[in-house]
Amino acid sequence: MDESLDGYFSKTVPGIDVYRGIAKGKHIHQHWQDKKDFYYIDTGYFGNFISPGNPGGRKLFHRIVKNDVQKHWLENRPSDRWQEICKIDPRYQWTGWKISRRRGNKILIIVPNRKSCIFYGYDTEPYVNGEKPWLDTTIETIKKHTDMEIVIREKGSRSSRQHHSIFDALDQGVFATVSFNSIAAIESIAYGVPAFVSVPCAASVLASTDLTKIATPFYPDETLVQQHCASLAYGQFTPEEIVNGTAHELLTRVVK
Repeated sequence: MDESLDGYFSKTVPGIDVYRGIAKGKHIHQHWQDKKDFYYIDTGYFGNFISPGNPGGRKLFHRIVKNDVQKHWLENRPSDRWQEICKIDPRYQWTGWKISRRRGNKILIIVPNRKSCIFYGYDTEPYVNGEKPWLDTTIETIKKHTDMEIVIREKGSRSSRQHHSIFDALDQGVFATVSFNSIAAIESIAYGVPAFVSVPCAASVLASTDLTKIATPFYPDETLVQQHCASLAYGQFTPEEIVNGTAHELLTRVVK
């Protein structure tokens, strides 16, 4: 079913283009330039790791975003869908900010997907167009503002991420997470570890973009964290919800 989710969703939004995956970047940029509506489908924000409610680690949820690739804005949504996600994976249940400088002494850098970097005009290769790649400049900036240990996490295969999840990495004394636009940033914040991001992404409402503040991260209020997680939960859907029209109904429901 996953391979044709974009096709199923297209039936509910006739006349609007639907794209799956960042490889469709040139089409998305053209839609932005033409100010033309589109929908984007990709892996969901939460709930796709091995957990009590997802023992097989299946890709239970897929995000759908109108006119962007991640939902980087806050909507006033109910908490019901977020609460269901927390039942699937109790690690998302808020227990407060986990790490202080006294307990955490590592900065976790999530290496970005090269396609994502190129989509936003960056690169991961050395000195493209005379500029250093994102990872090099990120490490240099961090080292200027803290002496904490830097840990690099490559994206790796989905299987490897299942057996050494972002939560496992965060439990190794991580003080803050730094990513380009990885979903790992919002997972980090939901888990109680602050994050920094470079471009608009799901974590933007709750994260900082200023790496000079790496030693003093932004700790958003619990209420805002829960509100934004609830908002994101209304932007990801099961395959069944995409096929039966629930996804489209929830996405187009008027937000008061």
